[in-house]
Amino acid sequence: MASTITFDGEVTDQTCTFSVAGNTDPIVLLPSVAQSDLAGGVGNTAGETKFTIEVTGCTPSQTAESFKTVFSAVGPVTTNGNLDNTSANGATGVSLQLFDDAANQAMPLSNGPAEASPFTLEANSSSTSATYTVRYYSESTAPTVGPVSGAVMYAVRYE
Repeated sequence: MASTITFDGEVTDQTCTFSVAGNTDPIVLLPSVAQSDLAGGVGNTAGETKFTIEVTGCTPSQTAESFKTVFSAVGPVTTNGNLDNTSANGATGVSLQLFDDAANQAMPLSNGPAEASPFTLEANSSSTSATYTVRYYSESTAPTVGPVSGAVMYAVRYE
């Protein structure tokens, strides 16, 4: 039986470098939060932590250009569309929720990759950025204590 490998790419008139805090594979550290901050109801959130995707090294253009970030879960996703906790011996009933700051809304990952709001590289500029938030999310009325981990792949697409 033969299997298929699919390759996708794009030829574009613009190439830029994308990073978070200067790294292409960053680690975003969330603060420790009290169990009581999440207890009491599904949907409670805590530990909001901002991270910025930086776009640099672009060739300045006479016109503004639009970008869109796409996030895809690496690992299981909860029924609420959040990153399930993948930490060994980790907290139960706690997930990680991605939030699109520009759209002021969560980005559920339950139906596959989530697209964030577009952001703009202004005319004659070589850099721009977009800010997002990750936060703890209570998936249960009684979450337990322990470490919380999750991961996403990200890609920035030229629009």
